[in-house]
Amino acid sequence: MANYSARPSPSESHDPLAPAYALNALSDLDRDSANLAERVVTPWWYHAALGAIVALTVAAQALPQPAASTLVVLGILAIPLVMHSYGRRHGLATTQPAGPRSRRLLLISVGVLVGAFIAVLAFKLIGVPEVWLLLPASVAGMATVALGRRYDVALRQEIAEGWRRSA
Repeated sequence: MANYSARPSPSESHDPLAPAYALNALSDLDRDSANLAERVVTPWWYHAALGAIVALTVAAQALPQPAASTLVVLGILAIPLVMHSYGRRHGLATTQPAGPRSRRLLLISVGVLVGAFIAVLAFKLIGVPEVWLLLPASVAGMATVALGRRYDVALRQEIAEGWRRSA
């Protein structure tokens, strides 16, 4: 009769095809996933900084040229700098979603950003006063903060659940 305990017998301890060896390996992977999920903690300033950059980049469209283009370029350059700073400071950075919930939240965030830029362009085309361009900029900035925090929660849960192994 086969032994399916969590500990391999001495004869199975080095046999990678033994069921007990496989159970131990899966248990180790679960522990590693849980430990990794605990390390993926975003500092309080990260989403606030991204939200401010997004809001500034969208609001820049209300300014005359060349100030508008300059602020958009600075915003685009600032995002990787914030991401790199986080990764270097905490020793860990994630660059892609870990499962369906984090992927959905990332796509929603991108959709809000695109929607804010479209709203700004539409406001400019129909001649709405520039002060109203701050509305989509504010929405995009606040959504970046709120969705970013939800993304982090989903990402940690998916890493802990081991979405990479089953995807």
